[in-house]
Amino acid sequence: MNLKQKAPSFLTLAMALCISTLNAQVSGSSDRDKLLMSVSWYQQSAEMTALYYQGFNIARQRLDEAVSANKTGKPLAVVVDIDETMLNNSPFEATLIKNDDNLSGWYDWTKKASAKALPGALEFANYSKEMKVDIFYITNRDDNERTVTLKNLREEGFPYATEDHLLTKSDLSYSSGNTSSKTGRRAKVAENHSIILLIGDNLNDFSEIFEDRNADKAKDAVQKNQELFGQKFIILPNPMYGAWEKPLYDYKEGISDADKTLLLKSKLKTQ
Repeated sequence: MNLKQKAPSFLTLAMALCISTLNAQVSGSSDRDKLLMSVSWYQQSAEMTALYYQGFNIARQRLDEAVSANKTGKPLAVVVDIDETMLNNSPFEATLIKNDDNLSGWYDWTKKASAKALPGALEFANYSKEMKVDIFYITNRDDNERTVTLKNLREEGFPYATEDHLLTKSDLSYSSGNTSSKTGRRAKVAENHSIILLIGDNLNDFSEIFEDRNADKAKDAVQKNQELFGQKFIILPNPMYGAWEKPLYDYKEGISDADKTLLLKSKLKTQ
């Protein structure tokens, strides 16, 4: 076989390799870009800013009402989540679009202590202090992130950024075994304070009744407790991540991005 006869084979092989490489690049890009729209909305939309101001404006009104009506004799407290409630970590989420090293990347991010206060969060926190209402930060950040978390909160000007007002994921003395659950840590705060408000971006920030996401149980719990939203529970928007994702993936761990895409598409409702 001469070179001219070999040429089509080489060309075919080269084209196949190019197509394979292109498909891999497109697939990889698609996998990493799942966050693109949600992060873009979170960082760029005026609607996101408006929703945060709305949430904290309502929280301020409820705080005023609770202070006026307080007859418990206990100090009053507001319980808040940190991530995507008081501090904006969307720059970290943006890096995941280019780099999917989630675990070590997250710790690198929190070490910077550079997350910015979210719209209305600092103003509300300072108003709570002015009204002599304690703020307790209950977060599922790890215990080894306590120092950098407090540093970040202080540098952003948040009050009550102290050891005794921060409860991290590893505070196991009040845990029932599920270290992601905040039930025990809320109970710890309630021992000496009357909790008048809970503010977060995840239903699990409010009550254990929302933790079971199987078969729309969380939606049912929301419907049964609808009067609490805007009253004692103030929920803030976070389309980037959260407990809402787990049932979408049938609670499967370690599945590929391609399989995740198939599961997401299978759960879309067209009517």
